[in-house]
Amino acid sequence: MRRPRVTMLLENDLYPEDIRVRDEAHSLVDGGYDVRVIAPRGTGQARKAQVDGVTVERYWLPMSHGGGIAGLLAEYVVAHVQLFIRGMRSLLRETDFLHSHNPPDTLFPLAIAARRLHRRFVFDEHDLFPSLFEQRFGHGLLWQIADFANKMMIRNADIVLVTNGTHLEHARGRLRSGSKLILVRNGPRQSTVSGRRSTTRPGRLADPKLLYVGALEPQDGVDQLPEILERLVVNHGLTGVRLTVAGWGSELEALRSDFASRGLLHRVRLLGRTPHADVLRLIAGADICVDPAPCTPFNHGTTMVKISEYLALGRPTVSYALRETANTAAGAASLVPCDDLGAFVRRVAELARSDEARADLHRRAISRAPDLVWEHQAASLVDAYDDVARRNGLKPA
Repeated sequence: MRRPRVTMLLENDLYPEDIRVRDEAHSLVDGGYDVRVIAPRGTGQARKAQVDGVTVERYWLPMSHGGGIAGLLAEYVVAHVQLFIRGMRSLLRETDFLHSHNPPDTLFPLAIAARRLHRRFVFDEHDLFPSLFEQRFGHGLLWQIADFANKMMIRNADIVLVTNGTHLEHARGRLRSGSKLILVRNGPRQSTVSGRRSTTRPGRLADPKLLYVGALEPQDGVDQLPEILERLVVNHGLTGVRLTVAGWGSELEALRSDFASRGLLHRVRLLGRTPHADVLRLIAGADICVDPAPCTPFNHGTTMVKISEYLALGRPTVSYALRETANTAAGAASLVPCDDLGAFVRRVAELARSDEARADLHRRAISRAPDLVWEHQAASLVDAYDDVARRNGLKPA
């Protein structure tokens, strides 16, 4: 009997750079499924490739990186043409499961087509699409379209995968009877963090090594990084402080310009898009990791992958008190009052001056780490697939 076939649709990142998609695809391959990922093509990437047992098919996409409504619409129009054609071809020819990663949520016609063709549809909700549009464009027509699309994706899915409790409650009220709703959190693989953890540097640090990893988009609060760095130097006397930014997005050049205007460029490394193995090495070598994402409804409901990775590698971490960040950290990170930039800077400075405070956060993070790794989540994903496969006469190899 052949292996059940899974086709994954990805729009908002590359493969295998999207860590959640990569880990899910690899876990399904290990579970006996034949997996193909359709994703945008990055610079230097082949149109077709085999990546650790996963077949990858790539398409051209003018990614907007959050730069405004015109760029976003252009990106979505091209992506929809590509993904609709390739998704329908998969449904008509070969696939047993069509697995759509959001955003966007506007591929619901493929979900409807999958049901009509007696295929199974999986909706993987990385972000709350309506909240993302509300944060960027307000509570108007675009939000209404996004909210409708989200309802249609959930109602027409056989399996809905979510990353946290906020998403779980949101999806529960929109789920079709008989569909499966599964919590699959983000987290690093145990094999990628084992052996990388380091202890904290001893003593009072006048030259703390700070690190931010992740997207550089308006919702991520990265525009605060230049002021954070400036206050640490001017107000707190950390004359040797250095900041590494490993990320890519629409705010990159604005960040570079702001650092330059404050005379801080010599204190900063802006690495752009960075291979994941290098990201983990950077985290392991940092003194303090930061996440300045502001306390918006979207961010309160988002599980930040960076937080799991910071903690899994035992790094002292400072963030605003976002609801899902607090759930992920479970007391292992230093959370400051929402949008209080002064408190954020003071906490970073306090950690730089106190090896005891850094060591305490390190111990808490190491204690929390076993609950954050991907292996705890992979079983839930594969079990959900296996249950639906068996009910439809399919048997994983």
